[in-house]
Amino acid sequence: MSLTELTKSRDVLARVLSIAGVNQLGRETGQAKRLRTVTPHRLFLAIVSALAGERVESLADLLRTFNHQNGVRVAYKPFYNRLARTGFEAFMREMCTRLIEHLRVQTLTPDGETAVARFTDIVIQDGSSFAIKRTLQGVFPGRFTTIEPAAVEIHATYSGFADQVSALHLAPDCDAERQFLPDPATLAGRLLLADRGYPSVPYFEAVETAGGSFIVRLTRSYDPWVCAAWIDRQRVGVPARVRLSRFLAQHPGCHADLDVEFVRGRRLVRFRVVVVPGRDDGMTRLCTNLPRTPFTAALVGRLYRFRWQIELCFKEWKSYANLHKFDTANPHIAAGLIWASLCAAILKRFLA
Repeated sequence: MSLTELTKSRDVLARVLSIAGVNQLGRETGQAKRLRTVTPHRLFLAIVSALAGERVESLADLLRTFNHQNGVRVAYKPFYNRLARTGFEAFMREMCTRLIEHLRVQTLTPDGETAVARFTDIVIQDGSSFAIKRTLQGVFPGRFTTIEPAAVEIHATYSGFADQVSALHLAPDCDAERQFLPDPATLAGRLLLADRGYPSVPYFEAVETAGGSFIVRLTRSYDPWVCAAWIDRQRVGVPARVRLSRFLAQHPGCHADLDVEFVRGRRLVRFRVVVVPGRDDGMTRLCTNLPRTPFTAALVGRLYRFRWQIELCFKEWKSYANLHKFDTANPHIAAGLIWASLCAAILKRFLA
């Protein structure tokens, strides 16, 4: 990295983490009213540095880091009271938003002559869930009520070219995923990648109308009509009015590139489905609006595999930023520490 880039990074961090700016945000969110020993700036730096370092198991670990960093002897009770405020969650959430907005670096750029060069970004949408303390079931109900009655899911929108998250939402694990998809209007000139929890024909139409592209994996519940088919790059005849599931049963284990029609009321909506054989008996079904030239079926499959970057990001959060269950029954502390862990992960990735 050049000296100019280092200087630029230093200046960005200085602005985002300025004492005055962070303390003011703490006041605005209700995390602090008066600036005493545990100021918002000191609290943020101590918690984030602790979460970005060694394994943190308890709130006492955070207190020890705070006292060591600032050369003070704050007792557990007043420190806990700072975290228990409703403003603590809002403060950490707003700090996370601040880091996302300002610590964005373009790390990947496609070659000028490649098919991908037409996109201004590759946007990946997915979520990562984990259990929290059972007593928080009323605030954060989980999907698996018997095993883990309380759980949260972090819904992330990820920029492939910046190699960083661009939006985050925290919600109960029982909430449907589709509502957290990016606004179609923001996808103009971009390619969206999403897994099986997100398919929606109305959303596909909205993305295409906005000038965006998508590759989204379909569940078996989506069974459109097949209009035209290429098996292993060879055009094959299609029986009249054949469903996708029946067509695939007739061609098991084959690579298929299909034109399909979804029924929307009295309308038929046409898209493309690329089928990739694998361990799943139903095979991987990728719905897209990308044209066959230059986006061959093989290229669509390769592009979809780029979605794995967000899975690596989730792994990074849990392995290197202490994103895990904390032993607290206070929902504001639980949510605040999740946002703090995400702040630590975003800062570490920016520095790396």
